Amino acid sequence: MADSREVMISLREVVKTFPDSGDGVHAVRSVSLDIHTGEIFGIVGFSGAGKSTLVRCMNLLERPDSGTVTVDGVELTRLNAAELNRQRRKTGMIFQQFNLFASRTVLDNVMFPLKHTGMRRDAMRKKALDLLAFVELSDKADAYPSQLSGGQKQRVAIARALASDPKVLLCDEATSALDPQTTTSILNLLRRLNREMGITIVVITHQMQVVKELCRRVALMEAGSIVEQGDVYDIFANPREDVTRSFVESAGSGGAIKEMMKDASVLKVIESGAKVCHLKFLDSSAGRALVSDISRLYQVNLSILQGSIEIIDGRSLGQLMVAAEGDAGKIAEALSYARENGVEVEELLNA
Repeated sequence: MADSREVMISLREVVKTFPDSGDGVHAVRSVSLDIHTGEIFGIVGFSGAGKSTLVRCMNLLERPDSGTVTVDGVELTRLNAAELNRQRRKTGMIFQQFNLFASRTVLDNVMFPLKHTGMRRDAMRKKALDLLAFVELSDKADAYPSQLSGGQKQRVAIARALASDPKVLLCDEATSALDPQTTTSILNLLRRLNREMGITIVVITHQMQVVKELCRRVALMEAGSIVEQGDVYDIFANPREDVTRSFVESAGSGGAIKEMMKDASVLKVIESGAKVCHLKFLDSSAGRALVSDISRLYQVNLSILQGSIEIIDGRSLGQLMVAAEGDAGKIAEALSYARENGVEVEELLNA
């Protein structure tokens, strides 16, 4: 069924190539993507995947070689320079390195986008102070960027991006230079402005943990192409591509579970004849007492080697690594029972 939600950003067959000594660097390869109004959308990929170039194509800071970019119903790729500058005011952008003016105060940094709008200075000042209050930096209005922490600088950058009342906020690795605690505070701020202002947010990151905490949908890029996209929960629960699995494991317990299989000390606790399995409990099955059911119904002992449960977008995702001990036929029946009850089963090895 087609998604009927309003589209804020629409990319169609976008291509961007940078010249080099050969046939060029193909940063973006024929990307088509729809981002809905009011959502927080993640674009993730390893360094060099093309994600930063793609986000810069969304406001034509990088003009595509071909394809179309439409934002809020206006096809940017058809506009002249003056028209494009007017449309760009609907899109704010924040960066990893903050890009603040070192010689200007925090208040002047936030006021800067309003300089050529015809707004009176007292009105600009009031608006900037209101935005600093929103990002909880009212007491830093007269400070300079050099006097701020990294998280405070990013809050100033967010306030500045909001000054022109954008409908879209593009975040290019906005938390990559921040420590985990500060990252959490910035993600909470982005979540709040999305909820209270209805701004569509696009998050470019190489950190899958950021996507898991903040986004509803995600696209994963590799070599300039989108290789997989969907709801964040579905991507974490059922990644299809190898590169996606690598990202998912970096932000969840699945990687730790697989890493345990390389630990000889773990294998020593598994009796001969046991089968080691990775069990994944999706939302509908996460609350079932499966381990006790299996032991009772099939006389199979399940020793839990490692386990976790996460909440992603309000839905639970549980994972267990277990050693199943008992009659081989009964173990096979027990694993079939688990699959019939919505549990994904990956048989890792027989001890």
